[in-house]
Amino acid sequence: MDIKDVISLILFFTFVISYFMKLVLLSRRNRISANVLGKGNKPPATVIVETAVKISSFCWAILWFLNSLGIGNYRSISFARPVGWMGVIVAGIGLSVFIAAMLYMKTSWRIGIDKSTETSLVTNGIYRYSRNPAFTGFDLMFIGFMMMYPNLLALIVGVCNLLFFHLLIIQEERHLKHTFGETYNRYARDTPRYLWFI
Repeated sequence: MDIKDVISLILFFTFVISYFMKLVLLSRRNRISANVLGKGNKPPATVIVETAVKISSFCWAILWFLNSLGIGNYRSISFARPVGWMGVIVAGIGLSVFIAAMLYMKTSWRIGIDKSTETSLVTNGIYRYSRNPAFTGFDLMFIGFMMMYPNLLALIVGVCNLLFFHLLIIQEERHLKHTFGETYNRYARDTPRYLWFI
């Protein structure tokens, strides 16, 4: 285990702790069950996408943890070392963006599409620059993970996560258009889906 793997492990545990802390705080302080992935009365397409996100992100987390420990991490690619360090930086930026997004969402933060409780449309802070900064943070963490551990399994899991999270964004945007109407449409016209030009 080298220093890059130690930093990777710290990033991983920072992600896991912040993620679950947000869930616990919402549950205890506000009585909000924020994890609604694949739960509730939703269209079949939404349930399928949310289930795919749940499975693929779980696989990503397990692989990130194992690769950080040096288990299953085969570095046969000659450029792996400098690319791995760039991956640490990208994953660190992604984690920072993700945590900022959770903080700005306050009690409106959910994992999955929540049709059962009322939330507000957050457009301030980091949400002025991206309609989906939490997903953007995830995407940067997926890309950073693939760069830190450039092996076939990491590539497959990373690409699947990028695809499934994008499909979830499409589902969520439909929900937000339906829920907030023209207010969301104006916000979507003025704010990119990911960052700056996308």
